[in-house]
Amino acid sequence: MKSSSSTTRTTRILGTATVAALLAIASAPSLAGNYAEGDPRPVPLASSTTRAAVTTDAQQWLKSAPTQGYTASYAPPTAVGPANSRAAVAADARLWVQSGMAALQNSEAGADPTRPAYRQAMAEYTKLRASPAYGALVDQLKGQQAAAQSRTTVR
Repeated sequence: MKSSSSTTRTTRILGTATVAALLAIASAPSLAGNYAEGDPRPVPLASSTTRAAVTTDAQQWLKSAPTQGYTASYAPPTAVGPANSRAAVAADARLWVQSGMAALQNSEAGADPTRPAYRQAMAEYTKLRASPAYGALVDQLKGQQAAAQSRTTVR
């Protein structure tokens, strides 16, 4: 005689197998791959226009098509203002570090304009940038770059 626990276990296994079989039967059409809705394969469309008619139409369009690039009515935007020289950018970077802005920007708090330390460093940077020392630093760096370029020039 079987115990009630083995009968319950057998019933559960048969019930699970039955549910799995029903789910497999229900999903079988979707695995076929050729059903009306949701078929991912493209369907060739028959065209009523001949190849010659399409070619003629394309050639006629190309005759009146706009030119490539900018047309006469739309000009490309022009550059605004002169670009900084390498020496000016290098001088600006030195002043940025000297004023303490670089340290603030790379700190944990970041460049937070509400902090007093940021405002103090920005004031220092603005003062250094407006001073005549900035122009002298740019001229000095231009001279250094010209000297370095003349040393590397092959004659």
